[in-house]
Amino acid sequence: MTAVFLIFVFGFAAAFLVTGDREFSETENRSLAQKPEFSWEAVKSGKFTSGLESYISDQLFAKDRLVTLKTDIDRALGKSFLNRVFLIDEGGLRYIQQYKENRAQIEQNILCLKEFAEGIGIPADLMLIPNASAFYLDKLPAGADCDDQRESIEYVRSLVGDSIGFYPMTAPLSEDPQKYYYRTDHHWTYYGAKAAVESYLGSSIGGELRHAEEGFYGTLYSKAPSVFAKADDFIYADSVQAEQVEWVNEGRISGSILDESFLSRKDKYASFFGGNFGQIRIKTGCPGEKLLVLKDSYANAAMQFLMQHYSEITMIDLRYYHMQEKSVSELCREYGVDRVLMLYNMDFINEDRNFVWLE
Repeated sequence: MTAVFLIFVFGFAAAFLVTGDREFSETENRSLAQKPEFSWEAVKSGKFTSGLESYISDQLFAKDRLVTLKTDIDRALGKSFLNRVFLIDEGGLRYIQQYKENRAQIEQNILCLKEFAEGIGIPADLMLIPNASAFYLDKLPAGADCDDQRESIEYVRSLVGDSIGFYPMTAPLSEDPQKYYYRTDHHWTYYGAKAAVESYLGSSIGGELRHAEEGFYGTLYSKAPSVFAKADDFIYADSVQAEQVEWVNEGRISGSILDESFLSRKDKYASFFGGNFGQIRIKTGCPGEKLLVLKDSYANAAMQFLMQHYSEITMIDLRYYHMQEKSVSELCREYGVDRVLMLYNMDFINEDRNFVWLE
């Protein structure tokens, strides 16, 4: 036992010194702490020691494998709730994100959306997307601390009033949750986004499918990685080309909503637009109205279908658009927008605090 203990202590220390530092973790999808610069001021203030602690924690030898091992040991011991994620057996290992209703935040966010809709003078719709937990409550462990999103969505219905067209996607997405949500990620799949957009537009959408060559392990998997988790199949529409896609604040222009460089990375969902940005404008090359979409990341996958029905789409993400130049209402007037679509998932409405930027 002493020999094993010494091997672990000195073996990991030697491996830590020999292996190079990593700048980014694909598993955690974040930048890792780097070696802090030494100075007496940093030592006195405590910044050096805290930075060193973060550095050693992030650069620990075989950290990803050790975290995976811990998850599977916890599951073997009967634990099914790790890092706000429930792990259930439903056609294989499936990750379900915990949901705890915050009615005060919901009320504030819906009030911001209503006041915005009443002030712009054009039609505004709210497409509200339930997360997977809404359809798997009966599959969670007995006594699981998770609220029912279907009740939250009905509460939102009571708040929106007549100023906003309300399109809850509970019914369309309840038809096949296994197909409509990823096993390892909190987003909806190609099929889920397609079913919701078809329900909103009242018409079917055609087109060919394309598959990423490698499997997709999402953000929920990163919270509790397991060797028993099966990769998701990442599918997207063949018609992702546009006349012009402009990332306004970044000064970048492309002819596609897809950033194919992400197809070979772990975070394949970021293939849509390369992630989330404050303002993106799409000239689709199709006939139709001009649409402005207030959105979270769920809208990114929906764009491959919506862009077939509108001539221009402006996407505004309030997490990154804080009235840099003009308010969203002013943008609606400047761009000649015909309709506004507020496309959000229920967890986002429940937690986000950036809706105040609409005022």
